[in-house]
Amino acid sequence: MTDAFRPVPITETAPAQASEILSEKLAEKLVEKPPGTVTPHQRRRARRYFTLSFFFLLFMALWLLTDYVLPDPNKAGLSARPAPAPTLIMTNWQDITPMHRRSRTATLKKSDSLAALLAREGIEPVAADAALDTLQEVFDARGLKPGQKVRIFTEWSQDADPDTDIGRFAGFDLIPSPRQRIILRRTGHLTFDIVDQNRPLSDRFFVADALITSSVYEAARASGMAPSLVVDMIRLFSFNIDFQRDIREGDQLEVLYSRRFDGRNQLAEEGDILYAALTNRGKRYTYWRLEHEDGSAAFYDETGKSVQRLLMKTPVDGARLSSRFGMRRHPILGYTRLHRGLDFAAPTGTPIYAAGTGTVASVSRSREYGRFVKIQHSNGYETVYAHLSRFARGLKSNTTVRQGQIIGFVGMSGLATGPHLHYEVLHYGKPVNPRTLDLPPGRQLDATGMTSLNAAIAGAQKRMRSLAARDNTLRSLPRR
Repeated sequence: MTDAFRPVPITETAPAQASEILSEKLAEKLVEKPPGTVTPHQRRRARRYFTLSFFFLLFMALWLLTDYVLPDPNKAGLSARPAPAPTLIMTNWQDITPMHRRSRTATLKKSDSLAALLAREGIEPVAADAALDTLQEVFDARGLKPGQKVRIFTEWSQDADPDTDIGRFAGFDLIPSPRQRIILRRTGHLTFDIVDQNRPLSDRFFVADALITSSVYEAARASGMAPSLVVDMIRLFSFNIDFQRDIREGDQLEVLYSRRFDGRNQLAEEGDILYAALTNRGKRYTYWRLEHEDGSAAFYDETGKSVQRLLMKTPVDGARLSSRFGMRRHPILGYTRLHRGLDFAAPTGTPIYAAGTGTVASVSRSREYGRFVKIQHSNGYETVYAHLSRFARGLKSNTTVRQGQIIGFVGMSGLATGPHLHYEVLHYGKPVNPRTLDLPPGRQLDATGMTSLNAAIAGAQKRMRSLAARDNTLRSLPRR
């Protein structure tokens, strides 16, 4: 064993040796180091100071950014804005053919708009605004009426699940009129295109053949005519027939009319009367429809005389003659005087029509007549309509009205005991009896017009023979 590794025996001198060793170590520490020398301890302490300073400065920077660069809305006098709600718009949507598409139908409510309907159906506002802007280019949605059906489409991309994923608004489809269909389709993020289609309609012809037992209206309705066509027919005959006095049980009615159907064989709208005949007290009145080159239409008899006269005999539908022209005792004032017109009793709100084409002379009100309208016509004639509940919208003095146009509604304003229309006819300022008034005939067709009329008559007669043959065939078929 070498001396280096030989154990030192513990003797009485060991403590003294240890003291000498410690003194030597202390002396080494007290020796002066050269300038610039950094100890390991100093390095560790410097790193700690640097780390703490870095995080302190980072904290201060973030605090200053929050307090000054992004001011508190309450300190700035602004109301805090809530976080925007998520929208259905897919900003990264690619213009691809969707794999999934569904539709639902919504109905326009009273005092509603198309914009309100889309909002109610959950369509995102920006997409709805873009769609309505596109629609406005070809169609004014303000003309839509309550009850309008709107078919709304929603679509999903190829890898989406329609049952769980939110789709996007893809457009809508609506039919504002029987002859028009509008399709709005989404083509991109906020882009749409529009298709304005003309719906082809086909005419079908029908014949109403009825025996009058109570009224012309009830007989026509029982034969299958729509109410609008019945009203048109009554107005057609009202120039020559007083439906309050002239109609008798046993009179005969015959009408050829059309109805229009779409491609799905659904009734789209009522058509026109092509021919109408009324046998009254043994006298037959026959009228035929003729379309003029300017697109207008009128009815004529076989001689080419227009059915239309200067004034209608009755300017209100479904009314009862309650007071005649002539001297009578006034039901309110109590004394006898001339009743200058006719009174037609009818429910409040019943439409009143202009008896003839002319210029509105007065839209006013008086103590006796209440709300009344006065119209000036040609050949020195004037008509007065009194005791109205209200005037037609937009009716003003010095405006032109056409024959059959609604000018007001039945009421009992002024001196009246019940709702009715007081109707007067003046000729150069003198009151005349509307029931006995002999008005000049209407237009007389020339030779060219007669040729067109004869062609229209032949066409109507051919359709009637065809319908009669069809009905006879159907009657002869054996029943199961």
